Amino acid sequence: MIALAVISAVVAMCAVAVSLWQAREAKRAQDAARESAEAALKAQEEAAAARKAVEQATSAALQARTAAEESKKSAGKAEEAVGRAAQEAAASRALADEAQAIAHQVTTQVNEVVEALASQRSRVGEPTFAITPGAPDEFRLSYFGGPAVIQQLTLSVVPGSRVLGLSQYDEPPAEHLEIGPLYNGSAITFRAATGQRASAVFQVKAEPWEPVVVRAE
Repeated sequence: MIALAVISAVVAMCAVAVSLWQAREAKRAQDAARESAEAALKAQEEAAAARKAVEQATSAALQARTAAEESKKSAGKAEEAVGRAAQEAAASRALADEAQAIAHQVTTQVNEVVEALASQRSRVGEPTFAITPGAPDEFRLSYFGGPAVIQQLTLSVVPGSRVLGLSQYDEPPAEHLEIGPLYNGSAITFRAATGQRASAVFQVKAEPWEPVVVRAE
């Protein structure tokens, strides 16, 4: 009986030891399962972060591609605008050159007509006048080649000559300036409000002769 009890006790102890070992192994398995679950969760989070980063990178790449295409289109439009501007500038320069040539031709023709009229008037004994610039707003009217004295003459602004008004003393500028008497070989000084001296053209009228146009030279 004693032997049987001893054997039973040994068997029970073995069973307890096996139970303890199984319990320890089960705990290890649980810990490993928990660690695996945590690792899996962390892996899922990392995968989600990686997927988000890929999506952001893809979106940035698409935006960069769109911006590059827009920049290319803008560059093409700018190049076209530069080409059109160059063509317009060339056309404007050609028109300006043509206008300058025409203006020079007209000025030459006017000067020739004025000189011819002055020469003709001098030959027939009619008054001849010359106007020369002095100070920035001052001009000098000279009379020669006619009667000994002209009692009165009228100096007027010629439309389009950019002369705004005439005055001899301190009176306000006017379109017409009455001068006299004026002796042959004498000259008077007057003022002309003008923005461009090269365009200063005047009309001189002395009775009973026809009016003449005189350009300031």
